Amino acid sequence: MSGKMAFLRHGPLDVPGVLGTRAEELGFEIAEFRADCLGDAQPDPEEFAGVVVMGSIESVNDTRLEWVGRERALVAAAIDRDVPVFGVCFGGQLLAQALGGRVVTSPEPEVGWRSIRTDDPTLVAEDPWLLWHEEAVIPPPRAVVVARTDVAVQAYRVGCHVGVQFHPEVTPDLIASWIDDARCRGELTAEAHLALWDNVDSLGTASARNAVRLFDGFLRQADLLPGAV
Repeated sequence: MSGKMAFLRHGPLDVPGVLGTRAEELGFEIAEFRADCLGDAQPDPEEFAGVVVMGSIESVNDTRLEWVGRERALVAAAIDRDVPVFGVCFGGQLLAQALGGRVVTSPEPEVGWRSIRTDDPTLVAEDPWLLWHEEAVIPPPRAVVVARTDVAVQAYRVGCHVGVQFHPEVTPDLIASWIDDARCRGELTAEAHLALWDNVDSLGTASARNAVRLFDGFLRQADLLPGAV
């Protein structure tokens, strides 16, 4: 089964990455939208097999950003129409809010490659995953928490919807662009830079392999990919 897959982006660096590549490999037609641009057309969820909400440097709780509320309404419309939603970091937080959960300041930031505790390693591997967040999800009602660290929930699902706090989409090139951007904004120390970049090729390769399994699992449980292996 295939169809069209909508990817909601929030800036030039919030790209589909590994997830977009996998969707195309599986025969989905990819359509990317800039959800943060109020003048841009937004997708009608009913025209898509699924919606993927990417990350952002912004906060889902920033009421000054009109586009955040608009995108939350779009995600809620997808949920109401039983269109599967996959949320990444900011996207996982926005999905949680649309499902009735909350997003709060994380007890501490998590930036870097981490192992996580998982209840379903066939869906969410233990490691490696790239974490980069300062806020955390309070899971919505009926959510099944799939993975966590001592600091925050890392993955949850509600019906056909899945939200993750980590970044399964990353590639070494994408990480390099994030590092450059964060350094320019003065939000990344040299020490954190080295921790992110050390062994990035091997970690990125393993992460991409785990991301394919995760995305296939999301599609399969949403009946969009019953036979994927």
